[in-house]
Amino acid sequence: MVFTIKRPASKRFFQLSFEGFRPQGRNKFEQFVNIWAEFFRSILEYLWDKFVDLLFIIGTALFFLFQLPSVAKSFIVKKLIWSRGKLGRPLAFITVVTVSLGVFMIGEVLSSYDFIASPQVKADYLATSTDIIPKREMAVTTLPEERRRTEAFVYKIESGDTLYSVGEKFKISADALKYVNNLSDNSILKVGQEITVPPVAGLIHTVERGDTLTSIALKYDVPSQAIADFNYLLDTSTLALGTELVIPGGKVPKVVPVYTAYSGAASTGNASTAAADKGFCVWPTTVRIVTQYYSWYHNGIDVASPHNISSPPLLACTSGTVIRAGWDPFGLGLHVRIDHGSGYETVYGHMSRIDVSYGQQVSRGEIIGLMGNTGRSTGPHVHFTVKYNGIAQDPFNFVR
Repeated sequence: MVFTIKRPASKRFFQLSFEGFRPQGRNKFEQFVNIWAEFFRSILEYLWDKFVDLLFIIGTALFFLFQLPSVAKSFIVKKLIWSRGKLGRPLAFITVVTVSLGVFMIGEVLSSYDFIASPQVKADYLATSTDIIPKREMAVTTLPEERRRTEAFVYKIESGDTLYSVGEKFKISADALKYVNNLSDNSILKVGQEITVPPVAGLIHTVERGDTLTSIALKYDVPSQAIADFNYLLDTSTLALGTELVIPGGKVPKVVPVYTAYSGAASTGNASTAAADKGFCVWPTTVRIVTQYYSWYHNGIDVASPHNISSPPLLACTSGTVIRAGWDPFGLGLHVRIDHGSGYETVYGHMSRIDVSYGQQVSRGEIIGLMGNTGRSTGPHVHFTVKYNGIAQDPFNFVR
């Protein structure tokens, strides 16, 4: 039996060599200097590599940013073309919402800066400042002279008083005093006589049966809202009988003359009706070319203008009050409506010019405007209508 004895391996094969980590140098000083020099060189190489990497990243980002609009545009165009416009509305919605949210968020952020919202002045600054005099401000409302009284009162006539002197004393018109107290120019005032003085620049109206806020406003030529506001009317649909309403700035109603010749039955449009008076109206214009007569389907007559006269004047049938002057959306164009009292009205349509206004008093034969071709019209003419209690009549029964 043979025994083999293995000798241990050479020591040099098992020991690691760290010669590369040993500093170079002939002595310790040179080794110390070489160690730090190698350290700083390695640091500089590392920083240079990172700087180059950073430049590369920045360059790549800039290139991407410059290319992003065109790439995004191409992508959106392709999507829109591919979807044939189906993405247009959602894309627009997302864009609007995004912009709105951005403005909202940026606005909230910027509102905290002093150049957007001025800071409040502190009380201690006002107390120590020499260029600002802090004081308490009080807003004072001064009532105009004409609104200091809102209710009527009773005044006793004194020696030497007249309606005009009383009116001057309380800054109201003598006509208002006469209307409120049922007086006339011939009335004689007695010492101690009591008269009602309405609020300044106003009249007093006692509500009667059938009165509405609109009818009262038309009667005194004032806006209905002014009456409601002045009298604190919460419910304007119903007015209690006997209630006295103050009419601010109301005009004394003028008495419209009553035509007793028409106390009989109204005309039905037939020439045989005996109640009509051919002297009631003047011819509505200065020309007499009748192009269409009254019939069951045509509620008036059409008087046209000859070729040599462009716009003849239009004349008021008789005295009355203008209750409409303006545009008619139902075909008459520029037109005027006049109330002559006793249920009689006249209408003038297709005018080219209006020379009167709402509420104006006109006399018989007064020029109210010019003939025209406005509204639904085939040529220059006037559509003249006479109405009794809202029912159209044959104008030839009232004109010569």
